[in-house]
Amino acid sequence: MPITIAASAGLILLLLGIPVGIALILIPLLFLWMDPQVPLLVIPQRMFGAIDSFPLMAVPFFVLVGQVMNAGGITDKIFNFANCLIGHVRGGLAQVNILASVFMSGMSGSAVADASGLGQVEIKVMTEEGYDPAFAAAVTAASATVGPIIPPSIPLVIVGAVTGTSISQLLVAGIIPGILMSIAMCLVVAWIAVRNDLPTRRRATMSELGKSFFEAFPALLAPVVLVGGILFGIFTPTEASAVAALYSIAAAMFYYKELSLRRFITVLIETAIVVGAIFFIIAGAAATSWLFTWLGLPQALAQWIGGSVTDPWLLLIAINIFLLIIGCFLEVNAALILVAPLLLPMATNAGIDPVHFGMVMVMNLMIGLITPPVGMNMFIVMQIAKISMPQFVRAITPFILILLVVLLLLTFIPWLSLAIPTWAFR
Repeated sequence: MPITIAASAGLILLLLGIPVGIALILIPLLFLWMDPQVPLLVIPQRMFGAIDSFPLMAVPFFVLVGQVMNAGGITDKIFNFANCLIGHVRGGLAQVNILASVFMSGMSGSAVADASGLGQVEIKVMTEEGYDPAFAAAVTAASATVGPIIPPSIPLVIVGAVTGTSISQLLVAGIIPGILMSIAMCLVVAWIAVRNDLPTRRRATMSELGKSFFEAFPALLAPVVLVGGILFGIFTPTEASAVAALYSIAAAMFYYKELSLRRFITVLIETAIVVGAIFFIIAGAAATSWLFTWLGLPQALAQWIGGSVTDPWLLLIAINIFLLIIGCFLEVNAALILVAPLLLPMATNAGIDPVHFGMVMVMNLMIGLITPPVGMNMFIVMQIAKISMPQFVRAITPFILILLVVLLLLTFIPWLSLAIPTWAFR
């Protein structure tokens, strides 16, 4: 069957390390070459149509924010403040790692930006202080998953864009789940710290704490400005991304004075490369998604699941298992483009709120970022810490388990994701 051959070829290419976007585009191309029922021109039309979206304009601005924060020294200030705040407890640097990711998430909205930016600082300092490199890498990879949950969030923007769900409600829905994830990971670190007698640091003086807070204040204020602006209707999520970009540029150039004009031009080039890769993946995923829809695979999947699972909670369990498996093999944005339009109708037909379901989808795929064989955060921290995959897997296992517990809570207690959107947009 042509679709089986095309899909199998795409999966093999992914496992061989071919870029995700190229593999996704080759699936419909190969199918139409073997079974030319429609013109090949349909594929570029679908690809362009997928990225010709106003809500997706938020993506390049949020990517720019992450790049500016790393280049402008803002990540260092965030880490230093978190270190002065809680670095003195046992295993404090691991707790600092998580807290810094919470602060970082309020500006970048990207797990990869967190892992690659803050991660270089965090892993270096932790290993110098005597922490096991695998443990430092695991904490960094796990804490970075908070980035796309707490607003702003690139994956949640994509979910809203491809499903028609309110992006504003999706963004604020992540506040409580993000805090819950952070607390859960801090508890795991506290347990490991006592069990392994992890090192402590001296308590920061009040003057050091005050100085670090003053230095980090613009970065800490950013999420308040963004979330407040969205909640009070001052700007849309897409406009909020532009505000975040301007805010971070102004802070890096004029407050911290660590981002020169020459370096800023380099940052723009780096941002263009990252955004180009993301949009290429989105376009490729849209082409493959169109092929699956044209062949009626979503309808067949819906009938199969609908005939097998009628209870909404059992449906959520089945979808969670499906997404956890998908997250092990596909890049987050590609997975969302492919599966969100297929799964959301099933969820809404079962009476599941689309905002709640959007959070469940993104949470599943965040866990995929830290699991083999192709977790993006996993590869980033492995390279920084210079460790092997078996070392990473052993160290990350407690964090995966606690995040699965959070996922179950988020799945079966809709209030966790719906409380703030219900209050803010009633």
